[in-house]
Amino acid sequence: MAVSLLWVVVAPVYARGLALIGRALMPVLEAAPDTQYVVQGGRLLASRTRWLPQQQRRVQYTRSLWKPALHYDVPLLAALILATPVWRWRRRGRALAVGLGLLTLTEITCVLVTIVATQQSPSLSPDGLIEGPGVSITQHLVVVLYHFFQVMGRGFFALLIYLGLIALSWHVPALPVVPHGRPVGRNAPCPCGSGRKYKRCCQV
Repeated sequence: MAVSLLWVVVAPVYARGLALIGRALMPVLEAAPDTQYVVQGGRLLASRTRWLPQQQRRVQYTRSLWKPALHYDVPLLAALILATPVWRWRRRGRALAVGLGLLTLTEITCVLVTIVATQQSPSLSPDGLIEGPGVSITQHLVVVLYHFFQVMGRGFFALLIYLGLIALSWHVPALPVVPHGRPVGRNAPCPCGSGRKYKRCCQV
């Protein structure tokens, strides 16, 4: 619950960072040079114009590129890491730094793919439906990747990164080294150095 409330505060800042990256790559990604990226209430929007040759005029429309309510990977990953009972707080801090860094890369990729894909699909405007231009094979692959992010990307990457962090931190416990000829009693301290009795530690 606390992570979700924090996400409400952090999401507008996160969206502004994504908008800065989009503006830096705008000459490569956008076909319309007068496109503007705007952050409204945590949402990242693209305000574009398109020339309609049949009507001989230019119309303006807006497409949503990123919504914090739909892209909940960041609070999901943070909640999973903070709720992991075995990890100490130092390990959780390192896992948060690495996990959120990797997840931010996937969010940036998602936004860049969405920028390209939303230029190819039809859009609604006050003047009606605006058809997109012709789609090449490469652009079609981008649209397929866009739909993958929209369907599978919600929570999928957070779970994938979390399982990867668990796998990297997993280690096989070392077996106790017992000197030859000296058996360890059940109530004796465990040779592994845990401080517990042998019967409640490595004998189990």
